[in-house]
Amino acid sequence: MKKLLQDRQSIRAGVLVALMFPLVYFAMHLLGWGSDSFNWWQTLLVGLFTGVFFWFFTSSFRQFRDEDVTPRSNGK
Repeated sequence: MKKLLQDRQSIRAGVLVALMFPLVYFAMHLLGWGSDSFNWWQTLLVGLFTGVFFWFFTSSFRQFRDEDVTPRSNGK
């Protein structure tokens, strides 16, 4: 877990996603294109969880970005 918290770029991206979800949801509602499926507090909660999931998965996958996963030939 400490390794995941050291990835500052993923933390910034997760915070951005957590902030953008409610902003986009409320903007769509103001334009009349919203679906009204959440209350305001549910929207904030879903935005927070979306940001946390996004941060967790991006920082988890970035741990392995420099590893070589190509299959090796047997020299034939």
